[in-house]
Amino acid sequence: MSTPSRVAGWGTVGFAVAFVVTFVVNATIETMADRPELPTAADMAADFGGGVIYIVLWGSAGVALAVAAVGLSAVVWPSDALASRISTAFGIIASAGWIFSGATVLAQRTAMLNGNIAAAGSDIASERAVIEALYIGVHVGGIVFAFAALPWLATVAVGADKRRAMSRTAVACLWIAAIGPVAGFMIAGAQFGLLAVVPAFAVVGTSLLRSARRGGRRAVAGSPAAAVAPAAGG
Repeated sequence: MSTPSRVAGWGTVGFAVAFVVTFVVNATIETMADRPELPTAADMAADFGGGVIYIVLWGSAGVALAVAAVGLSAVVWPSDALASRISTAFGIIASAGWIFSGATVLAQRTAMLNGNIAAAGSDIASERAVIEALYIGVHVGGIVFAFAALPWLATVAVGADKRRAMSRTAVACLWIAAIGPVAGFMIAGAQFGLLAVVPAFAVVGTSLLRSARRGGRRAVAGSPAAAVAPAAGG
C-alpha cells in the first residue's frame, strides 16, 4: 500500500505545486513585460519564450495528473480490476485535456502560425481574430479535463470510501475535485471551477504521503531484522 500511496501522493501534490508555480510565474511575467491587451502576430511571435515556459510548467501539471491517475487507482483497487482500468483511463484523458490546453497557448506563439498570418497579408483585426480563436482550444482542453475528471475522481472516491483506502477528509476532497471543474463550466461557463482541484489535491496528496510514511514505519517495525535485534541485545 505504501508505494501506490507515495505515487498518488506525489502526483496530486505535484499537480497542486505545478499549478501554483505556473500562475505565479505567469503573473510575474505579465507584470514585468509590457504586453499589449490585443496582441498582433508579431507580438505573439516575440513572446515565444513565454509560451515555452508556460507549456513546460502547465505540461508538468499534466504529467503529475497522469501519475495521480495511475497512483490513485492503485491505492484503491488491484491493478487488474475493471474499476481500476476505467478510472485510470478517464484520468489519462483528463491529463491529455490539460496538456492540450497548455499546448494551445504555445501554438499561439509559434513562428508557423504567426508566419502564415503574416504571409497571408491579413489586416490587424484579422490577425487578432485568428489569435483569439485559438483560445477556444484552451477552453476545449479545460472542458475535456473537467468532464473526464468527474468520472475518474468520483469512481476513486466511491471505491476509497467503500474499501476504507483513504481518510474521510481525502475522500471528501476527491469529491470536491471531481465536481468543482464541471460545476464551474455548468454554472459560470468558465474555468474557475478548476481552482477547486488545487487545494483538494494538496490535501489528498498530503494525506496519502502521511499514510505511506506510517505504512513504511510499520513495515520496518514488523520486519524480521527488527524482531531479532532486541532478542540479540537481551
